Amino acid sequence: MLHYRRVLILAVQTVLIIGTYYVSFLLRLDFTLDDNMRAIFGRTLGVVLAMRLIMMWRHGLLRGWWRYVGLSDLRGIAQACVTSSILIYLAITFVIRPDGYPRSVFAIDLVLTFLATVGARLIVRSYTENLKSCIAQRNTLIAGAGRAGTEIARHLKQNPDLDYFPIGFVDDDPSKSGIRIHGIPVRGTINSIPELIQRFNVNCVLLAIPSAGGRMVDQVVGLCRAANVEFKIVQSAGARLHTASNAPKMRDVRIEDLLNRAPVRLEVEQISRKFQDKVLLVTGGGGSIGSELCRQLAHFKPRRLVIFERSESALFDITHELNTTFPDLECKPVVGDILDVGALRDTFAMQRPSSVFHAAAYKHVPMMELHCFQAVTNNVFGTYNVALMARQFAVDDFVLISTDKAVKPANIMGATKRIAELIMLGLQQQRTRFVAVRFGNVLGSTGSAIPIFERQIARGGPVSITHPEVTRYFMTIPEASQLVLQASTMGHGGEIFVLKMGDPVRVLDLAEKLIRLSGFEPHKDIKIQVTGLRPGEKLREELQFEDEGLLPTDHEKVCVLSGGRVDFREVRVWLDELSRIIADKNVNALISKIQQIIPEYQPSPEILALCEVDRHDLVSRYRTAGRDYLAADAA
Repeated sequence: MLHYRRVLILAVQTVLIIGTYYVSFLLRLDFTLDDNMRAIFGRTLGVVLAMRLIMMWRHGLLRGWWRYVGLSDLRGIAQACVTSSILIYLAITFVIRPDGYPRSVFAIDLVLTFLATVGARLIVRSYTENLKSCIAQRNTLIAGAGRAGTEIARHLKQNPDLDYFPIGFVDDDPSKSGIRIHGIPVRGTINSIPELIQRFNVNCVLLAIPSAGGRMVDQVVGLCRAANVEFKIVQSAGARLHTASNAPKMRDVRIEDLLNRAPVRLEVEQISRKFQDKVLLVTGGGGSIGSELCRQLAHFKPRRLVIFERSESALFDITHELNTTFPDLECKPVVGDILDVGALRDTFAMQRPSSVFHAAAYKHVPMMELHCFQAVTNNVFGTYNVALMARQFAVDDFVLISTDKAVKPANIMGATKRIAELIMLGLQQQRTRFVAVRFGNVLGSTGSAIPIFERQIARGGPVSITHPEVTRYFMTIPEASQLVLQASTMGHGGEIFVLKMGDPVRVLDLAEKLIRLSGFEPHKDIKIQVTGLRPGEKLREELQFEDEGLLPTDHEKVCVLSGGRVDFREVRVWLDELSRIIADKNVNALISKIQQIIPEYQPSPEILALCEVDRHDLVSRYRTAGRDYLAADAA
């Protein structure tokens, strides 16, 4: 019968209109209709039926699913009833003009038609929801009776195909205790979860509090794990803003939910004015940060998004994703290396970007300790190539993605990123605005701790950490990318912006929480093994040097450093000397030169050990590097 849904709706609505019109006469005439009134009813019924059905068709009430009736439908029904009643009154009074027509029938019929039309839909909705309660297998408790909680409750009740039946809310707001929302009672507080799970045989707990901090999420997860029930988190409305469907979505709790991170507030209008209808270029667009920058930038409707990436597989993946998610976006993938000056020059000349986000870099700390010449070549000379092209082609903005490891660097990777910051400061001039954004670790990025921990847990352990007291600043990839976009709209050039990372997190605590999220008990089901600090690692990271003044900005999560200026002629001298050192494969000279540029640099024992390696052996292990920046400068 569902295949003939529109015919059924039309038939039912016709019966309702005829019935309410007849009952209106009965009510007006005390349930006594003489022959004259029956004749008047028959003469005017066609007009009433036609006007009602036409107006209901105009308001879309003769199609759709009655089980999903909501406030918008009620408004449409009211408008259709009022409009059709006015037309009926005009037609009967001035066209048909039957003698003795009782005028109060118009008002009675209007009220009855509205009540009958709404009532029929509510009966269908109530029936389907009750049917679902009979067949649902998973009693569900919703933590949070706010906007997100009521939204997910309504969504679950209106969708019988979902396997979740909401039996109640829990909320710590005392004013909500005992009330009913969409017919679902608020049964207690967060601490009531264990008791409610047992009393109502709850199978799943949904956390629907977008503002919940890591402590609250950790509390709910702990209560659910102790009761051995499933737990999920409801995706926030902001996270669903640009998805194809704005319906509430549930997902498993992730490790970033357990960190005490407040949601990011973006100046959307400011960012939109900056990037809408502009040509944007992202280097390293296939990497963790680069690809997320592309996703975030795509929301602001640039005229063209140019993705520069040397890994064709990663480039294909992000391009395919963007073309699917943002079909109206002009996405231009470019396979190229930031050490290839010719490819960079061609890209800048043909695409003419107005803003450049430089995310391409080697970032793996222990790996770069063992490949110091490649790190300097890629991170220093590659950055110089891109930045110089940005200046030569009069790009409006150049944004360097930096790292907290550039502060008092204890490894080659951090040192190369600090030199890249200094190059950016040396290149600053009036036409192109050069800025850097410095932040710490991002959860889930390639090579970070979380994917490694997850693989180790999947194998049954042990989970390896380098030191029990190691702490790191953590951000999620979307959070870091969004704040990079926010920082890119600030300043006048030559600034280093620092993202507020919150409190540092012990990596040991992170590993224990991830093990619990996976359904195991740390140190019991999954062992944690201490392996010692890796090459170039520090116990604690910092976000600024002592002589850098950290100043607030208009955004609560972005600060700016008053780091001063760098003479570009001095930068040219550094690059010339580094190029000769790399060509000679002289590790001793490389360390000495980096220490001269960055006095705070403390080389690791691993890089010092390379100094003992025979120079000719190094020549056979490394490619000749630093060759292209001279050609870029000559251009």
